Amino acid sequence: MCLPKKPLQKRIAIVGVGSGGSALVEMLWRYKADHIYGPFNMTLIDPDKFEASNITRHILREGSVGNFKAEEMAKRYPGMESQNNRFGERVILIPEVYWDCCSLAARRREQEAQYFDERPDLIACCADSDACCQLVNQYCVERKIPCVFAGVHGAAETAEIISYSPGTTPCYACYEREGPEPEPSQEKYTNPDYDSTKMPHQEGLWCDVLMAAAIQFRAILGVLEGKPNPLILASLRPPYGAEIVKQTPGCAVCSENFSQLSAS
Repeated sequence: MCLPKKPLQKRIAIVGVGSGGSALVEMLWRYKADHIYGPFNMTLIDPDKFEASNITRHILREGSVGNFKAEEMAKRYPGMESQNNRFGERVILIPEVYWDCCSLAARRREQEAQYFDERPDLIACCADSDACCQLVNQYCVERKIPCVFAGVHGAAETAEIISYSPGTTPCYACYEREGPEPEPSQEKYTNPDYDSTKMPHQEGLWCDVLMAAAIQFRAILGVLEGKPNPLILASLRPPYGAEIVKQTPGCAVCSENFSQLSAS
């Protein structure tokens, strides 16, 4: 008699639980994937508090305004209990002292335990900052951890999903990005940790956010199944369509090839 394999428990870290990240958490929680992968343990990382302006494109509602997004997201699910900044068995909240891994002022740390209690099997990066994505990318490359990056362009018109599978696909830094950085806001002159690569808030519909999160969700399942698609560009406006872009891996981050670097 052939017995089915015992499902494996997967630890997934979600960096950024804004509009897209919150939708992704909801999808992962609902799916659970018990019949294939076993339960997901989720680590939520986000330094921002929930604002009233976030309500139209977020899972959270009015009662969460003024509180940290990661905390409020962890509280949403049944059976959650707060204990030492941890919320339940399946969703784990990183204490505030570790949130600076997404900050430009963060100093690099060598011990993995300072980021995560246990090494994640996969990281889903939903941050709206290129600098943060680059930090997450370097962390994953150095530790050979798969990662799925997701973002939207314009008013949630196009979704960009990058799947990094160590030794198989290009990393986030392998893709060149063109165009100027976002226009600076007044915060540049008042916030010493101002991030010039953070995308400003742009109007978009909640349905567009859900579509982008759904594509990222499918990409995560593809990576876990060993079938990653390196880069997916998907139109979230009619006529709908998607393109899988092939890129040769081997940038200065994920290889020892420094030929593309230039002195400045």
